[in-house]
Amino acid sequence: GLRSSIRSTVDGEDHRASMNESSQTAQNYYDSDDAYNFYQHVWGGEAIHVGLYDAVTKSGEGTEADIVWSKASARLATEQLFTQVPAQTLKEGMMVCDLGAAYGEAARHCASKYGCTVLCVEVSKKENEFNRKKTAEAGLQDKVQIPKELSFFDTEAESGSMDLVVSQDSLLHAGSERHKVIEEASRVLKKGGYFVFTDIMQSDGCDPEVLASTGVLKRIHLESMGSPEVYKKHAAGCGLSFVKFEDRTSCIMHHYGTVRKILEAKRGELSCSSQFVDNMLAGLSAWVAAGDNSSLCWGFLVFQKS
Repeated sequence: GLRSSIRSTVDGEDHRASMNESSQTAQNYYDSDDAYNFYQHVWGGEAIHVGLYDAVTKSGEGTEADIVWSKASARLATEQLFTQVPAQTLKEGMMVCDLGAAYGEAARHCASKYGCTVLCVEVSKKENEFNRKKTAEAGLQDKVQIPKELSFFDTEAESGSMDLVVSQDSLLHAGSERHKVIEEASRVLKKGGYFVFTDIMQSDGCDPEVLASTGVLKRIHLESMGSPEVYKKHAAGCGLSFVKFEDRTSCIMHHYGTVRKILEAKRGELSCSSQFVDNMLAGLSAWVAAGDNSSLCWGFLVFQKS
């Protein structure tokens, strides 16, 4: 969720043949010092996705209360990512792939709670390094695999090797090539396996001009965003049957508004450039505006490979 607010702040010059442009842009951004410092100091380097604010009661006022609320909400979103599928789907020794694994919070939860082996697919070198450190501290290095920087367009996993593929608010970064991520998820899944993800989407009834007027698309270098209907269409073309969409759109408003408040309160403590912080605040305000005019949508999408 935070990822999307200012992906535009870092322009990449190093273009590798192995990554497409959107993967490279994301890598350059997440490996920048400003971005890394922000996620570490404000977020503590765990979960940087939208949380289930609608299911967590906020206790008290002020910045610390906002941070506690945001972290608890994000943690609950991770827990519920894995309860979207039948219980028997997650057992000791099963294989899971996390697309856009970031700091590995979801991977460690899945490995420790369910005993699954998780492949972390993440383009950011710094996030992978942090993930390795946290995973080793948790004693989960045998179950959480972080082989190298990987793109969700090419996970290098064997076809039909995964029981479950998950992703939290990362598909947005694929832009107009989001269908390729769905194809890759389908390729690595076993028959009967599930693909469960959250993503920041435009609502099915969204007016493109209204969405464009908020400046959100321009900020993240996209012409459009995914939507539940768009993802259903892509999935159907890849042999993935639609199971459900659990709409939790209200959480997105709480998320961007809360992050904005935290950033405003903490900006003096951050070792980030003022340009970075100003750009982040402008981005967060744009996302709040897009949510206010009903252009956005967020929730859990579940598909099964037929």
